[in-house]
Amino acid sequence: MHKTTYFIDSNVFVYAKIGDKKYGKCSQEIIKAIYKGKIEAIIDTVVLLEVANALRKLKVKDVEEEILAILSLPIQVVEVTKEDIIQAVKEDDLSPYDALHYVISKKSSAIIITADQDFKERIDPCSFSL
Repeated sequence: MHKTTYFIDSNVFVYAKIGDKKYGKCSQEIIKAIYKGKIEAIIDTVVLLEVANALRKLKVKDVEEEILAILSLPIQVVEVTKEDIIQAVKEDDLSPYDALHYVISKKSSAIIITADQDFKERIDPCSFSL
């Protein structure tokens, strides 16, 4: 039986870290499920930079530790290619960053978990269940 693969958007990591009122607990549960190997998850390299940028803007200390914590998870980090970027900038209805995540998720046959409602096909972190 093939396990479903999930692309974890940067906001899941950010909301988990800051304990967001709406998405904090849901996001923490997703990260625990990744840690315990209950779900197969991927990110792309840009997600790491987005998390670092968001946490810095939110004045979170130890941003490097947070990135290392994400990298310590049993999560596949997909390298971004020039072709991925070219494909992403062709997407008019998403920001270039979100379009890149969309392209990577499609290429990896992964379902995006995100709080970002700009994605047409996604699972809301608080709607996710194993």
